[in-house]
Amino acid sequence: MIEDKDRPIFGILREMIDRTAKIQVCDHKTGYYEDFKCIEDVTHDYDNRSVFGIGLVTSEYSGSGALNTGRYAYAIEVRLL
Repeated sequence: MIEDKDRPIFGILREMIDRTAKIQVCDHKTGYYEDFKCIEDVTHDYDNRSVFGIGLVTSEYSGSGALNTGRYAYAIEVRLL
């Protein structure tokens, strides 16, 4: 088990994420998430949060400010503590 103090912070992970990938940022404790077209669209307010996990999900991306595909699309999901 990874100790919270040993987890990377999102600001460091941001530098390693594909610039063209769709991104979903999820709060691990509340389940609240936001969809973004690419990593540059993700607010820097998340940069000091610890990363709980990272994976690949499908998301509809139909909300305002997100992609308007009307279809499910793959996205990199980053779960933050």
